[in-house]
Amino acid sequence: MTVIEDIRARKVYNGNKEKSIVEIDVYTSSSFGRAAVPFEEDISEVEEVVLPELAGLDAIEQKSLDELLCEITPYNNIRFALSLASAKAASSFYSLPLFRYLGGIYEEQMPLLDIGGKIFDMDLKELKTTQKPKKIELDTISQIYSASKEDKNCIIPAVDEGVCHISLAFSLRYLEVIEENIQIINELIRIKEYLGEEI
Repeated sequence: MTVIEDIRARKVYNGNKEKSIVEIDVYTSSSFGRAAVPFEEDISEVEEVVLPELAGLDAIEQKSLDELLCEITPYNNIRFALSLASAKAASSFYSLPLFRYLGGIYEEQMPLLDIGGKIFDMDLKELKTTQKPKKIELDTISQIYSASKEDKNCIIPAVDEGVCHISLAFSLRYLEVIEENIQIINELIRIKEYLGEEI
């Protein structure tokens, strides 16, 4: 079953304790999903108001869940984390990589990495490009999909390894990666290994 039974949120800090991160766990009776996102505000409102609204919903009903999130919280980062964690729980239930669950058809093009304003491929070889990608803000998976439909030359902040899967599922061209976020590159390598490509 993929009905959401429990949701938990906690605040953690990055290594230098300068930025707070919210981790959200979504539990169904047979699967689990976790997503993390930068968030500086108090999470008590999220815990008391938002989380109870989602209990009992089906994690595979992504569009309905995302529509409800847009109604019940003004925080787009929280909407993103809850939407992503729910999608991860659903993909886990089906034993699918998240990008496959989201309907992605791999087109032999891994996303490029924007690190400090410079563009790199997955081997961290710097590339010269004059393209200026459209920035997509974090929000529900449905909102990200809608924003990317018209133009695939987009960039999205890679705050969670799940963003790697979103970029593949929706054919987004660039990931904005902060230098210390090495797990993003590790996740892309794992995806390539899953796809049987030579690293």
